Amino acid sequence: MTSIGEQILNSAINIIESDKSINLLVYYSDIKKLDIDDFVKKDIKKIIVFKREEIEEENHDKLENFNNIPSIIVPNIIFTRTNKLKIAIVMALAVNILSKDSKLIALTGLNNIDSMIYLEIEKEKELLLFRENIDFGETIRPEVFEKVLRIALELANQGREGKSVGALFVLGDIENIKPYIKQMIFNPFKGYDQKERNIMLSNLDDTVKEYSVLDGAFLISGDGTLESAGVHIAASADTTDLPKGLGSRHMAAAAITSVSNAMSIVVSESTGDVSVFKNGKLITQIEKAI
Repeated sequence: MTSIGEQILNSAINIIESDKSINLLVYYSDIKKLDIDDFVKKDIKKIIVFKREEIEEENHDKLENFNNIPSIIVPNIIFTRTNKLKIAIVMALAVNILSKDSKLIALTGLNNIDSMIYLEIEKEKELLLFRENIDFGETIRPEVFEKVLRIALELANQGREGKSVGALFVLGDIENIKPYIKQMIFNPFKGYDQKERNIMLSNLDDTVKEYSVLDGAFLISGDGTLESAGVHIAASADTTDLPKGLGSRHMAAAAITSVSNAMSIVVSESTGDVSVFKNGKLITQIEKAI
């Protein structure tokens, strides 16, 4: 008997075969238990979402089937169905796999496909608050964005020493940011070689989380170099288009991205939600896992 997941996958394929402009987005973890040989061979636009651990641990012969399919990598976090889609779509927009003109059918579930959603990026108001192209350009490596997002999500869900923490991470375009920042405390990363203070080093995860209790923002270059912590942001922004009730970290995140090509990620101390900002706009908000 065909499983529900296979029926939903086949339904999505049938729809897309009648309109080849639609993309199909699905998590590898949701389809790896299915018979997906026919799916891989289908002449439709597909996007596969991998969690980092799957790329690192999965049988690479098995993954070779997906070599010619556009893919993105997201953090190893347990997400709700909705948050899975938010993160995947933001990452796909950021690396230009999707654009504001894209249409897609997104399949989601909790380790199995159980839901199908049709989206038009430019018209989407629930999953995305910012319906324009997101361009990392030359300033931010996608894997750096993914790593910072993972740390932010872990802080949001785990806190620090049993307490909720807030944090602000500013990524990329460091030179254009400098006129709008002031070091509030001694920079804990000063004096270390660049290779020793790159956020891609796993041994720095706890260090970054520990420094998250400091007031002020982290500054991280596009290649992952931790430039500073405890930074005050003095830029101002037009908050007209921002949702009501956002705190000072969110305002600072919006402001610094409005005067530069940086991106900002904010962890809310009060709610545990993680917000992503670009061009002075709130792109999406990922609610704390319950």
